[in-house]
Amino acid sequence: MFNVRQFGLLFSLFRERFDQKLAELNALDSAVGDGDHGFTMARTMRAAETASRAEFPDLGAGFDAVADAMAENAGGAIGPLMAALFAEGGIVFADKKEAGLEEFYSFLKGGLQAVQDVGNAQPGDKTLVDALSPAVKVLSENKYKSLAEGIKAAAEAARIGTEETRQMAAAQGRASFAADRSIGHQDAGATSLTILLRTFHDFFIGARASAAGEEENGIYSPPPGKLINHPDDMIREDNQGLAYLYQDLVRLTPDNILVRAQQKEPGKVALVIGHGGGHTPSMGGFVGPGLLDADVYGPVYTCASGISIARAIHAGERGGGVVLLVSNHSGDVLNARLAVRRTRQDGIQIEPVILGDDIATAPREKIQDRRGLGGLLFALKIGGGAAEAGKSLSEVAELMRKTNLRTATLSVAVKPPTHPATGELLFELPPGQIEIGTGVHGEVGVYRGAHLSANEIIDMLLDRLLDDLKLYHPDSVLIFINGAGGTSKMELHILYRRAYQQLGARGIEVAAGVADSYFTTQEMGGFSLSLCAVDQELLTYWKMPASGPSFHWPYQ
Repeated sequence: MFNVRQFGLLFSLFRERFDQKLAELNALDSAVGDGDHGFTMARTMRAAETASRAEFPDLGAGFDAVADAMAENAGGAIGPLMAALFAEGGIVFADKKEAGLEEFYSFLKGGLQAVQDVGNAQPGDKTLVDALSPAVKVLSENKYKSLAEGIKAAAEAARIGTEETRQMAAAQGRASFAADRSIGHQDAGATSLTILLRTFHDFFIGARASAAGEEENGIYSPPPGKLINHPDDMIREDNQGLAYLYQDLVRLTPDNILVRAQQKEPGKVALVIGHGGGHTPSMGGFVGPGLLDADVYGPVYTCASGISIARAIHAGERGGGVVLLVSNHSGDVLNARLAVRRTRQDGIQIEPVILGDDIATAPREKIQDRRGLGGLLFALKIGGGAAEAGKSLSEVAELMRKTNLRTATLSVAVKPPTHPATGELLFELPPGQIEIGTGVHGEVGVYRGAHLSANEIIDMLLDRLLDDLKLYHPDSVLIFINGAGGTSKMELHILYRRAYQQLGARGIEVAAGVADSYFTTQEMGGFSLSLCAVDQELLTYWKMPASGPSFHWPYQ
């Protein structure tokens, strides 16, 4: 039997095991993701361990506490899923001071359903469900005599299920954008679920953390070429520097939320976003009049938690309702759902607007599946102008959705980025090749080919983007060329020149254009090209003045 007195010891062992597996999980995730799953799971279990140190009246209260800690601190896609799993323990173990195999079976069975409800994943989608589902099935056979024996069998079933994910094509999360290229790689989430079950088993047979609750004593050394202090501090320090530099525009709250230094008038609609860090200037550069009212960062490449986003909504709200911008990535969407649920319970009117513009990740008939890229700038600017003009919540949201429908983006990488905490490459790109369809987190793209000239690359992208937008018969467009972080202004101007000339040659007016590095992936060489087929309504709100730390309109 497992009892409430052992609760904190269990989570100390979880923390130790995931610290030990950090590099392995990062390596698995780097194959088709952004290489930070190990960081996220280690951070999740450290937060859970801290929460588990309290005294609880029963096991259910303990599981509720660690689920809340996971939801608040983990972020990304895995954070809400882990929180959903452990929150089921709060239900199953309520009022119980000890539990055996029957209760753990109910916990894992209910947790499986909760994870599927939150993540919308099914067996075969190459997720942690592919490990958890066979584990639950094994326990349903009810042939084990002890808790340790049953969990051992469940862990073995999870291991087999995890290995089978190698042959699956991802259907969920960032890896899904690589589709068949994910085949041959074991899923990191399923691997983490197997580690969880093995740790449960090891604890039940007597294993304990070697230094429960103690911090690592090692001194962190930044990787060569990276000017940071410590990975846990770099996003907060980035935001602090921004707030110190632009004190007339932004303020950093004690909750690490960036808000406008001067709030807009009461009664107007607010624009709020939550997202992952590591893309500076990113959304922090767009807080200000005519743009965002509040912005909250998560850790590097990991979306802010739903609880943090809910706090940002409260910080930005001015009485006219809130539009929550959601870049279409799995972690952003999952955490946005949690934030919307919490803030609606608080009586705030909120409209989530999911923005996806990457045509490499889905055809137009499946536009709802497109990944969010730099084209969200158009919806942000137009929505910000409409909100500043006093439009209603529904009007602002619909204008932004209309803008997103008329937006198309493609990205190109010519040099891979490195992770700011480890210095490791986020993906491999052989010399002399380019990659099309690269994600903002460094996720691998959908096409690799020979390196081309700037003109040839722009011509190829324009053909595809204009074909995607042909439904709108565009005769006037907005252009945004976004540098990926390691591309010079000179190169961006050369690229913009070609796009401007070629659109004119096709009889398409460039109503306005932007070329700058706003949404970056460290030092990645490359760019994205976004077009928005505007009509007079959208152009009216685009032209309204706006001012943020990184973006001004009209240009000053």
